[in-house]
Amino acid sequence: MELISLVIFIFCAAMAAGSILLLTRLLEERPAPFVRSLFYHNIFISAFGFYGIWGQFIIVFFAGSRIAPETFSTVSVISLLLGLPFLVFGWMMLLKFGAEAAGFQFRNYLTLLFLMVNFGIIITLSFVIREMDFSEALPLFKYYYAAAAVLFSVAAAFILIRGKSDLPGKRDRIYLAALVAAGAILQAAVLLLLPYSVWMALIFAFLLFASITLLPLYLTYEADLRPCFPPVSLQLPQGIAEFIRKHEISPREADIIAEICNGLSNQEIADKLFISLQTVKDHTSRIYSKTNVKNRMQLMAMVQGLDARQ
Repeated sequence: MELISLVIFIFCAAMAAGSILLLTRLLEERPAPFVRSLFYHNIFISAFGFYGIWGQFIIVFFAGSRIAPETFSTVSVISLLLGLPFLVFGWMMLLKFGAEAAGFQFRNYLTLLFLMVNFGIIITLSFVIREMDFSEALPLFKYYYAAAAVLFSVAAAFILIRGKSDLPGKRDRIYLAALVAAGAILQAAVLLLLPYSVWMALIFAFLLFASITLLPLYLTYEADLRPCFPPVSLQLPQGIAEFIRKHEISPREADIIAEICNGLSNQEIADKLFISLQTVKDHTSRIYSKTNVKNRMQLMAMVQGLDARQ
């Protein structure tokens, strides 16, 4: 069981790190508010996962046999309680992600109301379970998590579907809504339908981290997040579409080409497109390699010469 737990822990750590890296990269490429909200959502939920769930395993593996059962029970309850604030902030950022991706504004008073209600529940819960042992307190944690996760996830999914944003589009918002709702429902089903055991905890932990990983994966590799090309002042040649297809130019690389042809420096391109200077250099290097040119003057001559071949 220790080996299986270790393997699942490694998978969870890899999913948490991978999802955050994907969102960091996406923030450089498309610094949209909903991407930033999802980034913070993943950080908070990952913190809860490692602190509130894997913390229990760490206590058992490293100190379970060396501390009294009463002390172990108290430490486990406190660990879960202290992990709940991460959950609350994670759920809030999920709702904010849904609203921003749908084209709505998540008002400050909604943030305040959400935090007041949920922290009120946490404070009440802490008073109720202060004299309970872990086996008595765990069902309350399970019911609270299942109810809140499903409620907030379904609300975020509903907002996504009912949205009006073109970026992401309707199709992408429907898929994102399905991923959000399905993840919460599966987690709630595991908590409520399976008896408490190490296997139940491992399955729940895996589903928790998998659910926060699928959203960045979809946004990175499936969703269409690029605006209509090209968002620049330059009048590009008519043959630019064929040029892009022939050289397998990505949407972001096409943006870079357009800005180079506008005469902008690498730093000016970075500032205008809200990406780092190193990202501009990396894209430019790939463009040179794909088009077989050595500098921006040759690239500009190639692009500007498209009209002559029409």
